[in-house]
Amino acid sequence: MPKNMGKGGKSFKAGNSKSNQHNQKRELLTAEEGEEYAHVKKALGNLNMELQLAGGTTVIGHIRGAMVRKVYVTPGDVVLISKREFNANDPVDIIYRFTPAEVRTLVKTNVIPRDFSQAEKAEHADYEFVNDEDESGEEEDDQKNFNRDEIALIDPLAELEDL
Repeated sequence: MPKNMGKGGKSFKAGNSKSNQHNQKRELLTAEEGEEYAHVKKALGNLNMELQLAGGTTVIGHIRGAMVRKVYVTPGDVVLISKREFNANDPVDIIYRFTPAEVRTLVKTNVIPRDFSQAEKAEHADYEFVNDEDESGEEEDDQKNFNRDEIALIDPLAELEDL
């Protein structure tokens, strides 16, 4: 029998074809009617993600079936979502994940905001806490006067009655 002199078989060749596709530039997708851009906050399990829209609202997004095991969506990614027309309270569908290069292009063209969390901070910017400094000073005094021996002597189970 001849000796195996090659680098590999079917899996080696399949790996080469996938790597060639990875380096090609994709056409930049933009949001159409009924679609929006969102930032992935965290994974919830069962193909669900917590998403933050550009307006600052938080929604639950579901990864569509064609993306499962092909495109990995992780927290911090920018995705394109589609809202379901038949029910507004349903989760939205994640239909596309943008690469970091595509995100930079979208930010440069002002299609998406530079930081999705800025919209959330802007909502609470008008609240002003007047006596913040006074309250923090009182809390520090309370912590200094804290006596651990008093708490150790009090038994919380002594007050309970047996049933």
